[in-house]
Amino acid sequence: MPHIEDADLCHGTLVVHTVGGAECTEPDCVDPEYVFHSLVLDCAEITGGCRCVGDIELARAS
Repeated sequence: MPHIEDADLCHGTLVVHTVGGAECTEPDCVDPEYVFHSLVLDCAEITGGCRCVGDIELARAS
């Protein structure tokens, strides 16, 4: 595992999407990698859900 300085850590929440990709709640975040975030959530865990979860359910129903 690479050495990570405190300055490299992001204080935002990393949201990992079911369909792939991730985004951070911190607008200045430049590296959406797990190791730089102390809180990582699957998008299905977000209150109100995520559009990509709904898209998968629609695809399965058809």
